[in-house]
Amino acid sequence: MEKLMKNNFFIFIHYFLIISCAIQAVFQNGYLSYIQLISCLIIMILSNIRMFFIHKTEAFFFILCLCDFAVCSALFFIEKKPSFLLLTIPMIDSLYYNRFPQNLISGTIGLIIFSVTSAYKPLYTSVTDFIILFLISAQAYSFKLYNTGFIKQEKIIEDLIQKNNELSESVLNFEMYRESVEDLIMLKERNRISREIHDSIGHGLSTIIIQLNALQAIAKTNPKMLQTQLTYLNEFAKKNLDEIRFALREIKPTDYNKYETIILIHSLVNEFKKLTSINVQFTFSKNIRVITEEQNHAVYKAVQEFLSNSGKYANAEQITIHFSYTENYLVITMKDNGQGCLKITKGIGLKAIDERIKEAGGSVFYKSLPEVRGFFMQINIPI
Repeated sequence: MEKLMKNNFFIFIHYFLIISCAIQAVFQNGYLSYIQLISCLIIMILSNIRMFFIHKTEAFFFILCLCDFAVCSALFFIEKKPSFLLLTIPMIDSLYYNRFPQNLISGTIGLIIFSVTSAYKPLYTSVTDFIILFLISAQAYSFKLYNTGFIKQEKIIEDLIQKNNELSESVLNFEMYRESVEDLIMLKERNRISREIHDSIGHGLSTIIIQLNALQAIAKTNPKMLQTQLTYLNEFAKKNLDEIRFALREIKPTDYNKYETIILIHSLVNEFKKLTSINVQFTFSKNIRVITEEQNHAVYKAVQEFLSNSGKYANAEQITIHFSYTENYLVITMKDNGQGCLKITKGIGLKAIDERIKEAGGSVFYKSLPEVRGFFMQINIPI
């Protein structure tokens, strides 16, 4: 659309200059000769053909500009009084659409023809025509430089948009890949747990069942031997119980208790992001410390309630959650960029957060408008 508007603008300039040339000839001579009329029509046809080949063949476009110069030269040799306005048409076309050195050649040819024709005109007229020709050509070239810069900027913007789309797609693909890897790791871990249970618990229970069936038969035939077998079966069951406990300790990561809170909150945030269009940023400090089960439950419910309120009531687009582990406290800061409120009224959700955190030995602090945009909450949990 932009190229079409630009071409139409130049076509309008062509027609304007041709009509101005014809009017100038009528005012100077009182009539428009057949040679001048034919020259104007030929240049009009050539200019329209050039507009058709602008984005197809640059060499052919340049040749058509040379044809315009040839028509202007022929008109000069026949009538000796050609209008310089016709000369400006191939000059501005070549200056704008052709690249170096074609535009330089066209400009040189145009100036040579203009210089030769000016020798037959009064000095004042020649100077005036030169100034007008120079201004028109300079305007066309400056317009070209401006448009070239504008096109480059558009290209840069398009490249940035494309790279941004590619980056977004890469992030999405990476997220899908990460989730796939997590699922695969979970699947492998479940398979390992299943194998451990089968090898330890399954084998032990099968042996106990076999021994119980045997004890039923011994109780009928040899009651004295029953006590010995029961003692053996009791020791075997205790041994299997120890093996099960060992297997469970092996399955459970050594640092799970340390990272349990972070893992649970991370999972909660991911589920919330999938269900809503809200961007949630969850960060935490490196020096992670262990908290009690009661504190862990209270923290989880507090974060869950904050996310729920931000999504339902605050119309937030961004939520930030940060866990900072100090020497004596876990400091949790949560903030959204929602509509906030001038007066904070404790509803069921905020009251529940207060109660759970206080039962866990912590404290809650929150604020909203006008101190901060949105809603801010800070939770302090003693470690």
